[in-house]
Amino acid sequence: MFAGFMRSVSPDEDSRSKQGCEAGLGDILRLLRTVGTIADEARQREAAIAGILDAVCDYCRWPVGHAYLLREDDTLSSAKIWSIGRGVSPTDLTDFRAQSEATVFTIGQGLIGSVAKTGEPVCIENVVTKDGFLRVSGAARNGLQGCFALPVKMAGKVVAVIEFFSRDIARLDDEMLELLGFVGGQVARVLERDAVLAVREKLASDFESQVQGTVGMLGAAVSQMRSALDVLGESNRRTDACGKGIDQAAHTALSRIENVAGQMDALQAALTTIGDDAGTNVETTRALGAQARDMRDEFAKLQVRADDAGKMLATISAIASQIKLLGLNASIEAARVGEAGKGFAIVAKEVKALAGQSEAATAEIAQWMDGVTGAISKAGGDIDRISDAMGDLQARAEITADQTSGQVEICRTVAGDALDALKQARVVGASVSDIAEAISHNGQVAGELSDAARNLETQGSELSHRVEGFVGQILAM
Repeated sequence: MFAGFMRSVSPDEDSRSKQGCEAGLGDILRLLRTVGTIADEARQREAAIAGILDAVCDYCRWPVGHAYLLREDDTLSSAKIWSIGRGVSPTDLTDFRAQSEATVFTIGQGLIGSVAKTGEPVCIENVVTKDGFLRVSGAARNGLQGCFALPVKMAGKVVAVIEFFSRDIARLDDEMLELLGFVGGQVARVLERDAVLAVREKLASDFESQVQGTVGMLGAAVSQMRSALDVLGESNRRTDACGKGIDQAAHTALSRIENVAGQMDALQAALTTIGDDAGTNVETTRALGAQARDMRDEFAKLQVRADDAGKMLATISAIASQIKLLGLNASIEAARVGEAGKGFAIVAKEVKALAGQSEAATAEIAQWMDGVTGAISKAGGDIDRISDAMGDLQARAEITADQTSGQVEICRTVAGDALDALKQARVVGASVSDIAEAISHNGQVAGELSDAARNLETQGSELSHRVEGFVGQILAM
């Protein structure tokens, strides 16, 4: 069916060449099966190309096979992949190998550059006598004459050139050229698969970097929230302590006013004491008012941080949408390339699945953040009411102090003033109860915020582990 295309020019040598190189259909099928199996099963590009060169050299009885690859700067340099056999010792080709590996071809330069430019195979009967063959000196020293250079195309572009050498003068056989065209296609498959693997690894790396960066930002936001919760907890403890002091002062005031009402003889002394207590209450309420305003400012900051966390969730959602779009585009591209894109289609499917999981996790986190934001807003309103109550309490304490100082001089109106003071003290007690209730509510809000922070950490950690597992599966494929 096919005959070897590198053949001697002389009749005698041509006869011997036919006896050694003509192959039956079985030999040709074995070559095709061997090359196809190597292209399918070899995991590394270098090993696959070397195996294909060995199979072709063994079939055609050529002593030397070599591969050049196209680089990013559009030059072709040796891939340092060789097939040396048929009685040729590697040490015999030391000069030629060194010269070949040191020579870099531009498009159109020399034999290799010309094949890359035209995309057509070239046969040279004798490279030693061929003008323009850049490695003629090394070929002459190592006894190489016949040469055939085969282009390897991918998407219509030459990405590699394979060359074979013989110690005999050669000429091109068109039927053998068709067979070796299949070989070039199998090498192209190897290079295409290697390129797809490189793209897949880069996509996996970029995806992991983006998601892990977002998870890091989420972790930083959770840390800020925890810091804010610590501040809020400390403020609640201080407010609770102050509230207990106010409650105790209110009970003391009530007791003293009742004593004034029951013991008119000690009215002046009791009123003086009440005046002193009222002054203390004024200072206490002023301090509490300042603390309430500080708490209101802290809640405002916490609201801003919660808004920042919402923006981060929006960023995560946008990334998930982009990943889903990327997975869809990848599926389309995989479908376009047909059978060769099956592996990439699986990756695209996994990418879209993970994007869906990311969107679900983002929605859950957003729901938590809505609850947190609502709780913060409600707590801020409670703090505002506490501040207003403290202002009212301060004003009433000041009124009480003024009234008691006047009652020292007017003993006849002591009873009426004492009743008024009693009423005011009861109002103070009610205000203290409101403060205690607000403090308790703030504690509940702080607990809800702490739970939300823990949930955010859990979701972030789970997302990080899922991404690591997904990327690991991609890289292991």
